[in-house]
Amino acid sequence: MNKSQVIAGTIGVCAAALGLAGRARSTGHTAAAAGVLAGAAWFTAGAFAANTPIMGPVAATGPGDRPRAALTFDDGPGPSTPAVLEALEAAGVRATFFVLGAHAVRYPEIVRRIHEAGHQIASHGFDHGILVFRGVRHVRDQLSRTEAAINDAAGADAISPWFRAPHGFRGPATWIGVRSAGYRMAGWTAGVFDTAEPGVQTIVDRCDAALRPGAVVLLHDADGWRTGRARPQTAMALPGICEAARRRGIELVTFTDLLETA
Repeated sequence: MNKSQVIAGTIGVCAAALGLAGRARSTGHTAAAAGVLAGAAWFTAGAFAANTPIMGPVAATGPGDRPRAALTFDDGPGPSTPAVLEALEAAGVRATFFVLGAHAVRYPEIVRRIHEAGHQIASHGFDHGILVFRGVRHVRDQLSRTEAAINDAAGADAISPWFRAPHGFRGPATWIGVRSAGYRMAGWTAGVFDTAEPGVQTIVDRCDAALRPGAVVLLHDADGWRTGRARPQTAMALPGICEAARRRGIELVTFTDLLETA
């Protein structure tokens, strides 16, 4: 499902809840009406708030007592990923790439390059479909297909046990499927909206403001909905982002290394 379909479905759920609550209230069942409305609010907040534990625990930040942060990239690999890798190599930085399985199938050599460069690879699902209304079996299928694609491209040890849901949107079955497949949910502390292509310096400035101890910065090296679309502004912003981290005294590490900082 895409974003507009999920939003339309959520509006339908809320409209149905309002109707049920209205009927319950009209018959004097005020407690039941309140319960229906609370359930709708619970569902909506859990589905669209990326780091809320309502739909299961999410790791989204590292310890704040050490000067470390993580750069993470969603939706790749794609045409801009090699430039991203070159910029990271020049800066001596390791990052985490939440890879789409379908893109790994199309660009296996880039997945292999990510792994060989010492970066962390994690799962972003197979086709970027949103999981709010999807069941456990579908979630597991997204993870297993992505894992297979990454294994084929870079070897069985290439993928780490982290999954970031597309857009951070989740449903009641998402966490169950993720955990039963042996993964953990990953979030972020700051999205800089580089997908809107606001300009290289704007991306740098937003990352500069977001870089603090424990921060997880969300960037994109490809387009989850349009395979083959480049993200040149993100790639060009990386030297400035890495320099901003150095200026702040922040070491940039992988997602796992950030969370495991003692």
